[in-house]
Amino acid sequence: MIILSLQAENLLKYRTLRLHELPVQGVIAVSGDNETGKSAIGEIICFALFGRTYSLAADDLGKLVRWGATQGRVALRFSAQDQELEIIRHLDRGGEQSARLVLRNQPQEPVARGLKAVNEHMERMLGYDFGEYIDTFYLAQREITTPQPHSPSVKAMAGIAPLESCAGELDYEIESDEATERSLDREIEDIDRELASLNPNRLSLDEIEQDLKRATDQDRQLDERIGALDGVVDAYCSACSRLGSHAFRHWLAGFVQALALLVLLAVIGFWAFLRFKPELWPLPAIRERLEGQIAAIGLPLEPALVYLIIALVGILLLIWFWTFTLNVGMRWRRARARHLADELQLAEDLEPIQVPMGSEIEADALETGDVPLEQPAFVDKPDSERRTRLVDRVRALEATPEEVRAASRHEIAWMERGRKSLGPQLETLTQALASAREDRDRGQRLQEKREALSRELDEVRNRNETRRLACDLLQGAARRMADRFNEHLRNLVSQNLPRFTDGRYQYLQLGDDLQVRVYSNEKRSFLDLEEISSGTQRQIMLALRLALAQEQMSRIAKDRQFAFLDEPFAFFDDTRMRGALRLLPQSSEFITQHWVVAQRFPRDEFLALEIPCGSHPDTLEVGMEEVSGQQS
Repeated sequence: MIILSLQAENLLKYRTLRLHELPVQGVIAVSGDNETGKSAIGEIICFALFGRTYSLAADDLGKLVRWGATQGRVALRFSAQDQELEIIRHLDRGGEQSARLVLRNQPQEPVARGLKAVNEHMERMLGYDFGEYIDTFYLAQREITTPQPHSPSVKAMAGIAPLESCAGELDYEIESDEATERSLDREIEDIDRELASLNPNRLSLDEIEQDLKRATDQDRQLDERIGALDGVVDAYCSACSRLGSHAFRHWLAGFVQALALLVLLAVIGFWAFLRFKPELWPLPAIRERLEGQIAAIGLPLEPALVYLIIALVGILLLIWFWTFTLNVGMRWRRARARHLADELQLAEDLEPIQVPMGSEIEADALETGDVPLEQPAFVDKPDSERRTRLVDRVRALEATPEEVRAASRHEIAWMERGRKSLGPQLETLTQALASAREDRDRGQRLQEKREALSRELDEVRNRNETRRLACDLLQGAARRMADRFNEHLRNLVSQNLPRFTDGRYQYLQLGDDLQVRVYSNEKRSFLDLEEISSGTQRQIMLALRLALAQEQMSRIAKDRQFAFLDEPFAFFDDTRMRGALRLLPQSSEFITQHWVVAQRFPRDEFLALEIPCGSHPDTLEVGMEEVSGQQS
């Protein structure tokens, strides 16, 4: 950008400051004695561009307002990117400010309004911020020193600022993930200790389940046998309750059946003889007598005999049905007897045993009092021979209900005692199974959590390894870019250095930290700055500063630019000052407008404009037209 005009009111020492129709190229000399407001012009330009100054902190901007005034104003007209714009700022004594950026030919339609919007637009348009401006295009009234290699401006010009920013973010992420690694390591160690605390000497879950299944099956068998035995005993007793009358009825049915069969056969024979051999003796006499006896019913003898045969057949059928029901009843009774015999035989085969428990489970049970110190034994088992004899008698339906009930009570009491002996073991095994399952589930959860944490830890470590590799690559790239920047900067300085030093010094050596050594043609070796005069040092540093400005411009945009140099020629003699002023316009293809502050300048034609300060204490108005009029 090139400054075209500057107007200010009530800022620093100036009640009115008007610099208009400024030359777009060449040296603009700002001259005057001490305390005449030369440096104030540079401060006002800096404030106009960025809303800040080099000498005042952000909280002290109110001090820019001239003493006795309540607010100040500045309007800076400049050209940038083939546009002519004007930035206007207002500042009050409290430090509050406003800003507006407009196109010169469209003042009613601001390009940006408001402090933040204007500052952001200016930085985008110019290509540099306040810090980079201070380090390159603005030389405040101070000693010219070696540029700081770690300043943001130098890093930005070298192109390593984005790399360092990225590396810084990676370092932060690495540090954060290292803390995560330590936290994950602690969590995994805690889980390992918790897994180790699960007692490895306990029985396995499968063993406990097998023992519990055996005890549960045995308890279930005993319960089934008790219920079944009780039921079949009642059925057997019920079946035996009328066994005597059932035997008599069975005998009676047989007797009646035989008698009815004999009568039926006799009647059938008699009827056959009457039918086919009626003349045989004594059939005629018997026939006559029987017909006389049945004459009262009005039936002939032969039909009467047929009806009698049918009646006898019906009686036989009834007797056969009665016999069948009696046989069914007997089979039912014998079935009840077989069921009872089978249940007694199952009781004979049933052998309740103690289910063995693991030492750890038994110890825990005894410690907590869940199991008695002495388990009840299965005693008073019914005698096997007596049970066998009873089974045979039951099968033959010879055992009495009283005998069967007494034996069943003995059997049931024996099995009940067996169930009672299993109760504590079932309870202990159930508790052990629940505890084992809880330990298993807990162990599974802990193991799953440990695996997830291990995977997360591996991911974090892999990410950090990648980040460390990226940091190494970024650092290597930054070193190579810094070396290239130093080399380029040396080349730029070498172009102007012989001109500023009348050919005595031509080559510059820049270290990684931008420490300067200069090659002396006379001594034929590189010298430290301390080995040369202060005037020569400032000549070299001025060439280096201009090279930095040139590098900044080549980095951001191919546009014309101004530079403000406040007292750059302190300790210069007239010869060196003349040479420097003559060479400034030739030092850069981009920096075409040089503002130079000094107490006095030689009267030569290479000054594009001189702004004398101090003729009026608080007012300064200078323009190209006025200068041309004064010269004529």
